[in-house]
Amino acid sequence: MNWKRWVNNSKSIFIDFFSGIGLFWLVIEIFSYSTDGAADKYFKSVTVFVLAALLVILFSLWKNKPKTCFGYHLRGKDSYVEVKVGDAFDNIGALVVPVNNQFDMTLGGNVVKANSIQNQLIRRFYSGKAEHILTDLSSKINIGNSYDIGKTVEVEQNGKKFYFVVNSTKNENNRVKSEIDDFISALNGLWQYIALESGRDSAVTIPLINTQHGRDSYLTRKGTIKEIIASYIDASKSLNICEKLIISIYPDDLKKGQIDLDEIDEFLKFSCKHYRQVILGGKKEGEEQTSSKVIKIEN
Repeated sequence: MNWKRWVNNSKSIFIDFFSGIGLFWLVIEIFSYSTDGAADKYFKSVTVFVLAALLVILFSLWKNKPKTCFGYHLRGKDSYVEVKVGDAFDNIGALVVPVNNQFDMTLGGNVVKANSIQNQLIRRFYSGKAEHILTDLSSKINIGNSYDIGKTVEVEQNGKKFYFVVNSTKNENNRVKSEIDDFISALNGLWQYIALESGRDSAVTIPLINTQHGRDSYLTRKGTIKEIIASYIDASKSLNICEKLIISIYPDDLKKGQIDLDEIDEFLKFSCKHYRQVILGGKKEGEEQTSSKVIKIEN
């Protein structure tokens, strides 16, 4: 898939290459004119031209290499949304961790078998012992009780903050199930908690939740990215969530989900710059209970 992105950038690569060669030759002609041709024997040679061409092509390739990280500011807001390919644990700030409605971190051994955010968290921050993470969680909630989708619990370990958000329902066979509606509710609950119940974070990383075991077959990885973007922007119209949201894509998900990063880049850029906001006017005390009047629409 990566070679297709290089092909898409080929026009820009050629333009930059020939522009660079043209600029190089212009400089050579200026030197030649300034020295009455004395500099020609140094600069007007095949060796110099080949070296210059190599440098220009390398620069053109570097300038137009396919992006694996890109982001934009929300129009009229301090918030910044970034899409980044890599390990979610390597990013600065807090990390969102999806969890089932009973906060069962083992699922009868299924968590250990999966290459999930939960499993990596247990291995990296809790020495591979799920009981240690349950100790931290039990100080916040009652392990084993059923909680609503969107319920969010905040835990800190080794200087890093984690937001555990309920996005799935545990079944009797130690499996989990999550539908698209659960995914949307989980996002809404997460934004509400971060904005209203937690301290403002400089950065929050959210992986592609609801894309692993038990996910809805209609929810694709590409759809997940776009919905996270849309949900965050919509919530940010009225909530001050975080300074920077990082949507982390694990490298393997690019191929599994056939994710076109150039398409995601365009979607993110357009969404951040052109989201629609309806502003309602206030009502005087004692007025009859009718709907508020729309006083402004920002597009």
